[in-house]
Amino acid sequence: MAKTETPLLGQIALVTGAAGRGVGHATALAFARDGADVVVNTHRNREAAEAVAEEVRGFGRRALAVTADTGDAAEVDAMLAQVRRTLGEPSILVVSAGAVWKPRPLDAIPPEDWRAAMAEEVDAFYLLARACLPAMRAAGWGRIATVGGFDSEDWRASTEDAPLDYPLGKAARHWLVRTLSRQEARYGITVNGVAPGPITRVAPEVLLDAIRGTHTLDAYRKPTQVDVAEALAWLVAQPAVNGAIVSLPGPEPGAVKV
Repeated sequence: MAKTETPLLGQIALVTGAAGRGVGHATALAFARDGADVVVNTHRNREAAEAVAEEVRGFGRRALAVTADTGDAAEVDAMLAQVRRTLGEPSILVVSAGAVWKPRPLDAIPPEDWRAAMAEEVDAFYLLARACLPAMRAAGWGRIATVGGFDSEDWRASTEDAPLDYPLGKAARHWLVRTLSRQEARYGITVNGVAPGPITRVAPEVLLDAIRGTHTLDAYRKPTQVDVAEALAWLVAQPAVNGAIVSLPGPEPGAVKV
C-alpha cells in the first residue's frame, strides 16, 4: 500500500552519501516521501547526486545536490553555508556515508587508509553534528541519525572475512549516539542509529516504487537499503525515541561476508 503520511513536512534533511545505490539514496527518497526537503550530499559523484535530487523533487519537495568530503572541516562548513543560503537550516542530519569494506589484518592497513576510514566514519559524524547542533538547540527541535553496523561492538570475524577499521568506525558511531542523545535531549534533539547486517541492494529500477510502497520487495533477502531507510525515517519521526541503536541483522545474525 502506498504511503500517504508526511510526518516530516516542513523539515530540511541533510543526508550524506546519498548519491550512490545504497542506504543514503533510499533514505533521501524516504524522507522526501515523508515530507522533508532534502540535501543530497556526495563526495565525488555530482551527476548522480543531481539525479537523486531530481527524484526528490518528484515528490514535490525542494532538493539541493552538494559535493563535499564530510570528513573535512572546511568542506563541511562550505556545504552548510550553501545549504543555508539555498534551503535553510537543516533540522535533520543523517550520517550515512561510511568507510570502504576491505578485509585485511591490522599490520596490512596503511596509516593513510586507517585515517581515511576514521575520517569517513567518526570525523564526519563529529563535524556534521558540530555544525548542525547550535541551530537545532536554538530551534528546540532536531534529529540526528546515523548508519552503524550490526555486531560492530563485539566483532568476532576473521580478517580474511571482514575489516578492522570499518567496524571500529561503526562502533564509535554507536557510542556517539548513546552519549549525544543524553546530552542533547534537553534541547528537543534526538540522536539514534540503525545497525544493519549485510545489505541486499534493491535494483535501481524498482527503488523508487519500493519507497512509494508500490513494490513489495518480497523476492529480496532482508535487509535491503529500503529497510534501513524506513528505519531511519521512522526514528526521526519519533519524538520519544532517543539513544536507540536499531539492529537489522537479517536472517543470518553474525554473518559478515558481503
